[in-house]
Amino acid sequence: MTEGKNIKEQINKLVSIKDIDAEIFDVESQLEIFPERIKEIEASLEAKKAGMDRAGEELKQAQLSKNEKELDLKEKEERVAKHESELYQIKNNKEYAALQQEIDSFKADVSLLEEAIIGSLDKIAEAEEACEREKKVFETEKETSEKEKSAIKEDDKKLSDDLVKLKSARDEIAATLDPDILACYEKILENKGRVALSVISGSSCSECNLQLRAQIINEAKIKKSLVFCENCSRILYAEE
Repeated sequence: MTEGKNIKEQINKLVSIKDIDAEIFDVESQLEIFPERIKEIEASLEAKKAGMDRAGEELKQAQLSKNEKELDLKEKEERVAKHESELYQIKNNKEYAALQQEIDSFKADVSLLEEAIIGSLDKIAEAEEACEREKKVFETEKETSEKEKSAIKEDDKKLSDDLVKLKSARDEIAATLDPDILACYEKILENKGRVALSVISGSSCSECNLQLRAQIINEAKIKKSLVFCENCSRILYAEE
């Protein structure tokens, strides 16, 4: 496939396109991270909002509980007042004692409700503090997340612009490559991801560190045909 072609010239062009492809890979990898990072930021903010909402709901429930106790207390106090006024109208000792017992029972309820209301006020105070605390946490997270998302959007735009320039530069070089050699290179690139071309470092493949046979090294130096690493299958080349 490559016999009779100016392999040295083609490899020099592949070296140029290799560096661009590595940059393209890195930029695209970074661009792929941004949407996930945005999701993480929004999920973190939503968690803080949920904490704030829970604190608000707990405050609401504490206030409702206090209101219910206060209504119950008012009802019990009204009954006490009503029954105490009825005592003066009763002439029968037995009925008087029974009504007095009922009044004492309501008064005991009143006392318990008053203590419960005091407890409810303490819970409301604690809930208000928690609510304010969670609100501050949410507001701080919201401000931070907005800044982070704004920075990500700026980076995304810059990298997207860079990607367009890189692909344009790549297309220019690719247009000058032999179609068969380009197809071979791009197939390896698709399989390997970032790098399809590997320089010989000492006597090893710089990408997979395989110790290369002397014959492979010599063929790569001669540059009469494409030479491939026997381990990672990348195109090998020797620097001048």
